[in-house]
Amino acid sequence: MKKVLIIAGEPSADLHGANLVKAIKSQLLKDKSPTQASLGYPAPFTKRGIGGITTGEGAGINKNEDVEFIGIGGMLMQQAGVRIIFDADRIAVVGVSEVIRHLGMINRAFKTAVRTAYDEHVDLGILIDFPDFNLRLAKKLYEKGIPLVYYISPQVWAWRKSRIKKIAKYFKQVLVIFKFEEDIYREAGINVAFVGHPLIKEVKMSDSRPNLLKKYGVPVDRRVIAMLPGSRASEVRRHLPIMLKTAMLLKDAHKELFFVVPVLASQAEMCMQVISGYDLPIKLIVDDTYNAVGASDFAVVTSGTATLETALLGIPMIIIYKVSLLSHIIAKMLLSIKRIGIVNIATGDDIVPELVQDDLSPGRLAMKIDEYLKDSAAYSKMIEGYSRLRNVLSSMDASRRAAQEVISLLRAEV
Repeated sequence: MKKVLIIAGEPSADLHGANLVKAIKSQLLKDKSPTQASLGYPAPFTKRGIGGITTGEGAGINKNEDVEFIGIGGMLMQQAGVRIIFDADRIAVVGVSEVIRHLGMINRAFKTAVRTAYDEHVDLGILIDFPDFNLRLAKKLYEKGIPLVYYISPQVWAWRKSRIKKIAKYFKQVLVIFKFEEDIYREAGINVAFVGHPLIKEVKMSDSRPNLLKKYGVPVDRRVIAMLPGSRASEVRRHLPIMLKTAMLLKDAHKELFFVVPVLASQAEMCMQVISGYDLPIKLIVDDTYNAVGASDFAVVTSGTATLETALLGIPMIIIYKVSLLSHIIAKMLLSIKRIGIVNIATGDDIVPELVQDDLSPGRLAMKIDEYLKDSAAYSKMIEGYSRLRNVLSSMDASRRAAQEVISLLRAEV
């Protein structure tokens, strides 16, 4: 039994981790050609399965052996067949002061991961994003001789460039999602592969706008603004009240507006409690973010993966972010770029407006939204700018490419 430790410390990484695991399993199922031996590949797995899933004859690394996935993640990774040893939602925090408040829980997760890797004699580690946690963990696993893959590597080009030295030391392979990252890592002597961005194949609506609005109970003749407060509890607590106060300022001047708040199920109860204190035409939409955003006319999006998802759906937006004063001061010292939105960073242009820290207030946000609601040319210009984003992203299937790299390394190491 070969064991793979996979670590995803936040919701977006949970999605990518789940898709990677499914892609690995799918690829192993296909690797049962009778010509495998002549190509130098090991013999296939038996029927015992991968991660608890029955695979049938010919699916794998070595004859009479299976692969089990173990790690930190969420519901999606669990559904993909990963044995979850610690819930990622409990450590999904950002910012110095926020991390300090959750330090006990983070240390528990860290010790659990290390103990699991040691006790279960893990054969390979796949670490996804979450650099502060994962680089610390990588040191421990490296010292134990466990080969490591970094999938969706740290944005060393944006801040804390010194981390690339640790990555070069600890990791056998780095899988990057932006083409320009490949040269950065290669110049540092790292074995790197560009696999494309995993969201390209994922982000799409499952139904038409009228059908979705009907499903949500939103009148089809209203202009819909989606408000995405973030995937972490600390982000929701900080951003959602600002968004709702902004909506209160807008609703009288724009009576045609309706607001939707797409959130994960883990944040739904907290969001509902906050929303109940505001007299607004508003709906909370749980675990249906792509459809909710895609059915909207405009979005206010907390900086992070959701900004790229919104752009891929073609919805104009404003990017916002606010952290504690201490976190902000430290971030300013460490950042080597001025923009925070991945849409703007990847294209090198200010396609989407950003309201960050002291610039973010209900009044300023309402004013900026009002500008776009009244200026159809600016609205259209942003959508046109999204085409430049697609030009710098690859259309390749990132999960499948990453799976191929992982399997190659696993075969080389076992």
